[in-house]
Amino acid sequence: MQNILEDTGDAAAMPQQHPGLVSRIFRDYRNNLGLFWQVMLPLIIINFLFYLGTFPFAKLMSPEGQWTISTDSGLTAYTSSSESVQPVGVVWGTHLGVSSTHISFLWLAMCPLIFVIVQRRNGIDTTFKAVWQQTFRKTVPILGAAFFIGMLFFGVPIIFGFLTFEFFFQELVQSNAPTLVFVFSCIFAAWFVLSAYFTVKWSLYNQGIMIENLSAIAALRRSNELVRGSTWWKFLGIYLLLTLAFTALTSLLLGLTMALLSFAAPEFIPMREALLPGRFISLLFFGYAKITLENAPSFWTVGVIFGVYTLICAALAPIWASLTTQLYMERADEHAQQVSA
Repeated sequence: MQNILEDTGDAAAMPQQHPGLVSRIFRDYRNNLGLFWQVMLPLIIINFLFYLGTFPFAKLMSPEGQWTISTDSGLTAYTSSSESVQPVGVVWGTHLGVSSTHISFLWLAMCPLIFVIVQRRNGIDTTFKAVWQQTFRKTVPILGAAFFIGMLFFGVPIIFGFLTFEFFFQELVQSNAPTLVFVFSCIFAAWFVLSAYFTVKWSLYNQGIMIENLSAIAALRRSNELVRGSTWWKFLGIYLLLTLAFTALTSLLLGLTMALLSFAAPEFIPMREALLPGRFISLLFFGYAKITLENAPSFWTVGVIFGVYTLICAALAPIWASLTTQLYMERADEHAQQVSA
């Protein structure tokens, strides 16, 4: 298929016609709601079944361990012999961030969602079949970019962390070598800063793949070209605001879910009792509640929690796709004007 933005004269002018970023996202969501969810449905099902399928495995690996369920990050199992055994009951805390583990498969929905957005903005009707056909044609760059970013952000640090812990860290702590411990802490901090930096720099690579038919590396370079200077700080601020909203929404909905579950699952009664007083409102301000259970929760309650979390992530996906597509078009238009000037 030809470049889907060959007719983007109108699309490039969108920022002038609809200057409000929130308004543009709302229009995209409203006008394409049905098709968005049709496109995401296969990945929603895969994502849900995958994480639901990990529950029996985790239960098998930790048959007598503790289980914690949090309003911000879902389900975690602890072995009974672990040094990190948690106190039974409800604990409160604050958190800012997105649980990337539960989003994993839904991230693959970005490219088809972008295709829908651009086609509809250009006045071209499309279908579920056409969207996925176009996406499958770009499987190599999509998976290639995802693999490269995954290895850089997660693979290398995990390998480095494992080797460090296995061969050095325990000996360093036991030998009381604060200098070397400080060095490793600085390395971790540097990795965190670099990850945040490149997360913003490469945030438009999906658009490069779907809109300009670029390869994985070329799409990353294109995103790097568009997100530079003060633009990086602007994008960082926008992404942080979206993260704040997602964090609050996730905590609120998962808290409400567990409170309702307590009427059928007695193990969640302490969570309901902790949430119903005025502290429930704190979930809107980046607070979270975590309940620790002595035994594994029932399979159906885990299914409900995973289902709600998956749907929350799915609801966010079109917003992220629309946001980054709008930012991409604005920056591409500005960059083209700068080059031609």
